[in-house]
Amino acid sequence: MHDAAEGPEAGCRCTDTARAPCAEGLSRYRAAVVKGCLPRATAPPCLVHLGLLTPPPDDPRVLVPVSPDVAESELLRPVRELLGAQQDRLRSISSGFSPVHAIYRAARRESRDWLTVVDGADAVPVLLEQAVRGCRTELLTVRPTGERGPYDVPDPALVPAGVTHLALYPHAARTHAVQRRHIQDIGRAGGRVRTLHQLAGRLVVCDRTTAYVFHEGQGVVEIRHTAVVAHLAAVFDDAWERARPVAGPATARTREPQIVDEVRRAVMRLLVSGLTDDAIARRLGVSRRTVAGHVAAISGDLGSQSRAQLGYLIARTEPNL
Repeated sequence: MHDAAEGPEAGCRCTDTARAPCAEGLSRYRAAVVKGCLPRATAPPCLVHLGLLTPPPDDPRVLVPVSPDVAESELLRPVRELLGAQQDRLRSISSGFSPVHAIYRAARRESRDWLTVVDGADAVPVLLEQAVRGCRTELLTVRPTGERGPYDVPDPALVPAGVTHLALYPHAARTHAVQRRHIQDIGRAGGRVRTLHQLAGRLVVCDRTTAYVFHEGQGVVEIRHTAVVAHLAAVFDDAWERARPVAGPATARTREPQIVDEVRRAVMRLLVSGLTDDAIARRLGVSRRTVAGHVAAISGDLGSQSRAQLGYLIARTEPNL
């Protein structure tokens, strides 16, 4: 026997969009589980909509209860399928953006971290030694003036075998005892040395990918920006082409006449620019006494009676300086 007919309008007013049984539905579902079935006419719409009641194959007049796990699983199946498709799309988009993220991070790193300042008498030598030891094809070094110290380029013997070492020095290094010894060390280690009348500043370039610019007394700036390093290497190449090779062990303290002439012309050019003897000495990497000697010789040759007159006479007699 089934319950007497009692229309669902007497209790349940749920629509087909119900997401959970109402109070009347819960009560009627309990009765259906206890009794085994409910008359179809009295079944709350929420139980039918949620799949908690279903008609048996042998009696269309009644509805039998369905396990909540089964009913819930059936309701969630299309949702899970839709969610699975969305998750597949999410994974596909995320995977497609992986190389974009990598490029972005690398570019951001390059834009932010292409320059590092390293200072300290302990840190700088370690940095430079690691840089030189890490060279694989080419090492370019510029050593303009002054005594060697913690901010100088490392021992040439550290340059790995097979690496081309090109070193630039000022002409003054040919008669400077300390720098001459360093030039000899470079030659013994397989490097090549040239000198120029004037060099701008200390520089180390490793494999044309990393450059080290020296700020006297304040450390070293490590540069990894491709365009900046390429520019510094090009500046080196230009100076190298104009420089004069140092032949042999470079033990002689005498200068070639051409080199003496280049130094003298550099002194004249700087004199015309209005630099003092001290400033000229710093630019050329020579002593103030050497500059004074050149100035005296130039004054004698041109018949100058004063510093101001000397600049005028140089500019008039040497228009191509």
